[in-house]
Amino acid sequence: MTLLTEAVGLLRAATAEKAERAEVRARVDALRARHPEAGLRLLWQREEYDGSLHYDLLVRQPATDAGVVSVSWCPDDALPWPLRGVQRGGEMLLVRVDGFELGVADAIGFLDLLWREAPLRDRLVDTCLVRLALDAAADGTELDDAALQEAADAFRRARGLLTLEDTRAWMSRERLSDQQFEDLVAHQARVARLRERVTAGRVDAELAADPGRYEQLRLVRVEAADDAAAARLAAAPDLLAAAAADFAAGVGPAPVLMTVTRADLDPALAEAIAGGVPVPLAGGYLVAAVLGVQPATRDAVSRRLFGEWLAERRAAAHIEWNWGPS
Repeated sequence: MTLLTEAVGLLRAATAEKAERAEVRARVDALRARHPEAGLRLLWQREEYDGSLHYDLLVRQPATDAGVVSVSWCPDDALPWPLRGVQRGGEMLLVRVDGFELGVADAIGFLDLLWREAPLRDRLVDTCLVRLALDAAADGTELDDAALQEAADAFRRARGLLTLEDTRAWMSRERLSDQQFEDLVAHQARVARLRERVTAGRVDAELAADPGRYEQLRLVRVEAADDAAAARLAAAPDLLAAAAADFAAGVGPAPVLMTVTRADLDPALAEAIAGGVPVPLAGGYLVAAVLGVQPATRDAVSRRLFGEWLAERRAAAHIEWNWGPS
């Protein structure tokens, strides 16, 4: 009973003081140190209506009594329940240009057409599924200070942010506060841990069975308007140079460089590469060539398996889009 009493007191004080997340997390860490037998996880939500923060604390019971207790505190003067999660009318509007309004649904549809990769809608759903999985697996994905620092260092190295000045400049461009930067790094690290758990015991077997399936191909693809242009490009010893020269002369589209796992090759693209000949498309031809091949890695296999795991959950998920009649 002591733990729940302390948890309620912590949330009550945090609400009364309008404490920010960093301060509340520090208090939860202290509570966790006093009660190491219970798994604690802090959840928060910032209400768009008035900017207030609402906190909940999940208490995972010891192994002898598996389950989770949710603890929260709501003062009398808090935002009324009917207004929680309410959306302003303008939230369905993404941008207005000279009086023309572009809604969120239309914008996402346009982006799906422009990106020849996983649709944006799938990526948004996957983000929700990952968040749910992280909450359900909190005990295996939490980071201590050392792990968080290691993740931040790796994050900076991957982006060439090798000095404090470089990092600060990047954060300024991205409009990230210190807390937002820490949250971003922590989330990416927790997702990596989740991926390791989901794919545990499967990566090496999959890699050994068919390593070629997971090779990374660096490709150049060009769309030609007619037979003659397609044949000339296909016969060129250097497709990238030939397509770039056509583009510079204004007689052809820009070549597209891309990196893709062999298992994810679009059928038309695979045919163009394998046969070395143009492949008919609607209104033209596709010509493609391989610029380089990177051998399969455990990371590539792990990401592929994790993507398949997400796709299964996406197919079974109940999804509600809140952007009006679309």
